[in-house]
Amino acid sequence: MKARMYLWGLSLLPHIGSITIKRLVAGMGSEEAAFDANAEDLKAYGGLSAAKAEAVVKARSSLDLIGEWERLTQRQGVGVVTWLDRDYPQRLLEIYDPPPVLYYRGSLGCLDGPTVAIVGRRRASPRGLGWTKRLGRALGAAGITVVSGLALGIDAAAHAASLETGKTAAVLGTGLDIVYPRSNERLYEDIPASGVIISPFPLGTKPQPGNFPARNRIISGLSSAVIVVEAGKRSGALITAMLALEQNRDVYAVPGDPADSGAVGPNRLIQEGAKLIMGPEDVMEEMCLSGQLRLPLEKPGTGRVPKAFVETPDSRTRELLRILTRPLHVDEIAVMTGLPVSVVNSSLVELELAGLVEQLAAGFFQRVS
Repeated sequence: MKARMYLWGLSLLPHIGSITIKRLVAGMGSEEAAFDANAEDLKAYGGLSAAKAEAVVKARSSLDLIGEWERLTQRQGVGVVTWLDRDYPQRLLEIYDPPPVLYYRGSLGCLDGPTVAIVGRRRASPRGLGWTKRLGRALGAAGITVVSGLALGIDAAAHAASLETGKTAAVLGTGLDIVYPRSNERLYEDIPASGVIISPFPLGTKPQPGNFPARNRIISGLSSAVIVVEAGKRSGALITAMLALEQNRDVYAVPGDPADSGAVGPNRLIQEGAKLIMGPEDVMEEMCLSGQLRLPLEKPGTGRVPKAFVETPDSRTRELLRILTRPLHVDEIAVMTGLPVSVVNSSLVELELAGLVEQLAAGFFQRVS
């Protein structure tokens, strides 16, 4: 217990990362000795410059370690796990520089089984959201925990879809007590009931640009594989994919129209060797988990409609369900079916209320898998 506290204390000090902590503990003999190291020891064992060593000593002198640790561990709804603990995520220990401390809400147990990250851009297209929801629901139903970063767009869609059928893990770029962006507050509250929210940052840490590469490294580190749905040239999702490759994780990508800016990232990844996927079936096959696929899934364009849809009495409704295997705009649906837009709209409202289709964005609809 004491070692955990001192390891946590080391993680709060400036200029000390996971690699430096390992060096200090190895050189000083224990976490407590490493925490109490003087400036000379910090230079000798930690490799810090004189200025950084002095900054560490100064910061330590103003830290009420025991008091802060007691307040943290007694706080309701916040868990703390260190790499000294048995329940620290094992996959994360495999990477080069795992964070020494994680703060969490929910259950870390959902990370013990198969895990797949789904990442992509914030300004996701209806097509990207449709693919993400299809993948998230299917993977969740197969018992795979879907990992993402609780950002807008693809991340939020992945969390929400996997929660419908299974579990999800969200990795934050802020302290565990800060919801960012605020629009995802509902997801933030829902996830701990059947998943986990994780942050490597102390409580109260606000969103800063430098936090998110560290967040992305943990997303890929927690995952057996990473799926990139949409990403621009400089997307954070591409950073996650590159980190996944460095960590010896599989990378999958959903191909797209070369004219679509959101397809630039996935298409480039495929050119460079990422595995092209056309649906959740491909992911399951690659992970040798096809036997766990429990949803009545179909490949796009087969025209096969699940039995529940076939039994829908209205032929017009059946036709709409048949073509809505991918995101379509109301105007496209009207052209494909020859129906007036007003009729299409009223039919879609009925189907949405019945839970058979969903609106992905203004005017875009897709059949629920």
